[in-house]
Amino acid sequence: MTRRYVCLPGMLLVTMLAVAYGATLKNAEEAKELAEKVLTRVVVGDMGGITTVVKPYWSFSEDELEALVTQTAQQRQLLAHRLGKSIGFTFVRREVAADTFLRLIYIERCENTGLRWLFTFYKVK
Repeated sequence: MTRRYVCLPGMLLVTMLAVAYGATLKNAEEAKELAEKVLTRVVVGDMGGITTVVKPYWSFSEDELEALVTQTAQQRQLLAHRLGKSIGFTFVRREVAADTFLRLIYIERCENTGLRWLFTFYKVK
């Protein structure tokens, strides 16, 4: 049986939960690829690029997605002196709950600290 995952909506940066919901991903590997595409853009400061990556999987209003990305960019600017420059990300672990949820946990490595990113995907029928 093929598992398909979508990412549940949530706030970026505040909860470190990436957002995507709409189109389906064929398997956990595709979910991981999506998460890493988001983080690749975060590391280089391309917050607007997150919208492009996530939009196909977002089933709510495009304005809502853009507002979340804008809010995240603003929060990152406020924390820039504490975080330092983003220097990469590291995959920490994968969790599966009741064969329904897939959570991928990453640490964004910054010069002064690390930020935890949680990507939670829901398995649809």
